[in-house]
Amino acid sequence: MKLKTGLTVCTFALLASSAGICFAAHPLISDDAGVLGKGTIQGELNGDISYDKKTVNGSTTKTNGAQLAATIGVGATDTLDLVFGLTRPWGSGSTDGVLFNDAGSTDFALTMKWQVLLHEGFSIAVKPQFGYSYAVGQKDDHTLSYGAGLVLSKEFERLALHLNAGYVYNDYNRADVRDACREGIGSFSLAATYKVVEHMKLAADIGASTSADKSSNEMPIFGLVGFIHNVENHTLRVWSCGLAMPVPYGSG
Repeated sequence: MKLKTGLTVCTFALLASSAGICFAAHPLISDDAGVLGKGTIQGELNGDISYDKKTVNGSTTKTNGAQLAATIGVGATDTLDLVFGLTRPWGSGSTDGVLFNDAGSTDFALTMKWQVLLHEGFSIAVKPQFGYSYAVGQKDDHTLSYGAGLVLSKEFERLALHLNAGYVYNDYNRADVRDACREGIGSFSLAATYKVVEHMKLAADIGASTSADKSSNEMPIFGLVGFIHNVENHTLRVWSCGLAMPVPYGSG
């Protein structure tokens, strides 16, 4: 028997833009199809904390996770953004009372967002991306990633919807990691924001992806709600809380 509880996530972020503030996707996982515009530079710092508990064949594992991340985006043209990101996750936990620590990894990403259509509040963007990750404290444990995403956004007077779909191929350098982890990961998600008052929006997001664990027949899904609030002329502070859990699929 396999039973897993939800993964609770609380997120905070501080965002600043050199060319005035606009409402960004964070704390949403889904992106929007908007671009910065030529000459705009935007930086973002955010952090996540999480808790996970799962029981498999009578063995219980509890995990506490944390993550710090930073991104900087540049509007290369009026329809093209270049974004560089750095992420540092780590964690700790216990299995049946035996403690363990996970030093985590350091992850780098380079993403291009190209807005190919903008018409009457509807926009489409494509996002080629390249990534490199290495495990902290592990020898010769690194991964190259290649992928692409599609983003569709529709804005109404107060409501905005954002549909995302993507695929990433992970090129693991270690044979044991290749044996344990899927190389191809597909994902999709849908986000919505609603403008309550000036400078404040309610936000919700839901999505799913292929499990990276080859032995798993579950599809991880997530859902979160939060708000986005503009507190200063050039600063956006956002908070969110969410729930993620696996959904069984297929057989096995």
